[in-house]
Amino acid sequence: MWLDPFSILGIVSLPFFISNFLTFVGFLLASYFSIRYVISFFEGMSKPLSWIMLVSGLTSFCISEFGQFILPYRANPAAIEATIVLAAQNFGVILIVVGTILMFREVTR
Repeated sequence: MWLDPFSILGIVSLPFFISNFLTFVGFLLASYFSIRYVISFFEGMSKPLSWIMLVSGLTSFCISEFGQFILPYRANPAAIEATIVLAAQNFGVILIVVGTILMFREVTR
C-alpha cells in the first residue's frame, strides 16, 4: 500500500517529494556519466581500481537514493527494505572512500 506523496506531510509534501526526486535523478546522472567516462577514457586499457570503486560507489548511492525516495511513501515499510537502503548507502560510502584513497596514492607516487 502506498501513501499519497502530495499530502502525506502537509504543506512540505511537494517540496519534499521534488527534493528527493531530484536527488535521485542527480545520483542517477552522476552514475551514468561516470560509467560512460570510465568506459570511453580507459578504452582499450585496464581500468584503475580507484575509478572502478568510485563508479561503483556512485552506483550504490544511486540505488540507496532510489530506496530513500520511495520508502517514505510506503504505508508499512518492511525492515528488510530499510536494511537494503542502509546497506547500499554504507557500501557506497566505503567504496568512494577507498577509491579516493587509492586515487590519492596513484597521484602521490
